[in-house]
Amino acid sequence: MGNKTYAIVTTLLTLAALAGLFGLRVVGFYSHQALAVVLFVGCVWAVASRAWLTWKGRLQPGWLGGLRGPAHRSQRFEAVGRAGLWAVMAVACVAVFPRSAEMTPLIGFLIGVSLIRIAASFLVARRTNPGPTLVMIAGALVLALDLGRALVGAPAPAARIAPPNEGEWVVLQGGRSPLQNHHLTAYNQHFALDLVRLEDGRIFAGEAGNADVHAWDQPLVSPVDGTVVVARDTMEDAEGANLVTDPADAVGNVVVIELDSGLFVVLAHLRQGSLEVSEGDRVQPGDPLARVGNSGNTTIPHLHLQVQTHMEFWDPANRSVPFAFGSDGRVLARNDRVVVSAP
Repeated sequence: MGNKTYAIVTTLLTLAALAGLFGLRVVGFYSHQALAVVLFVGCVWAVASRAWLTWKGRLQPGWLGGLRGPAHRSQRFEAVGRAGLWAVMAVACVAVFPRSAEMTPLIGFLIGVSLIRIAASFLVARRTNPGPTLVMIAGALVLALDLGRALVGAPAPAARIAPPNEGEWVVLQGGRSPLQNHHLTAYNQHFALDLVRLEDGRIFAGEAGNADVHAWDQPLVSPVDGTVVVARDTMEDAEGANLVTDPADAVGNVVVIELDSGLFVVLAHLRQGSLEVSEGDRVQPGDPLARVGNSGNTTIPHLHLQVQTHMEFWDPANRSVPFAFGSDGRVLARNDRVVVSAP
């Protein structure tokens, strides 16, 4: 393969890889898992390719500090440009990685992988290829934009409600960036939160089935004063991850409460047979509603909570609105904690 053909092929492959990564936004899989996989594969490739270049005698001696003068301008550009992508990707991945006790070793491992991948960028070949570098710089800018969206201030809440649970809970999905929140791919769920319970800082209990998740079967209470307009708990709970074929079943077992303001509060993925209210019931904050389940579209037992404009979840005009807990709380995002003491 000629040098020009090789340059074109590697540029197109780099473009395809990053397009595939960013294309995961469409299906809601653009997340810390995707970034972690890319970082790990990139690290393995960096070690293998540098070993091959060394064996072939094509590796530029020395690190970036030894590349001085106009003759090495292209090597410096390639090193800094490629290292920039891996650095931004590492920061973005670590920033949105779920914060729980069992995730801490994974985060440490990921940081080590990232440092190796970044360092390898400064071991450049004698013959440079600017095409992939330009693509990687463009990818770094996209990632930086998504990371910035995760760090900007929260929007003002359109509704304030009480927490519907007791104990310590963490937000697994929520926020303004697609890296934080797969709900952004759905027109009616932009400000929804997915919440799981923590015990001793852990999401998982080490048990079999749904009981492995501390959120499973946790009691839920009404977060508002309102009227129950939807109450359904006939759908069977899945064991582990589940994907329904009918969009109408995506929320699983659900309670919807209408507020006097005309907004609606949705609590979804409830446990089959756990409802303690019926349609038409008037509820107040603290009244028992149901228990956390694993029904509908789920990966693990959790509570899907949102405030929306219409009663029907899949009404084309329905939109979720930002909400906060308490009189002075802010709109939450991934890794924020909710701690509620028992009365």
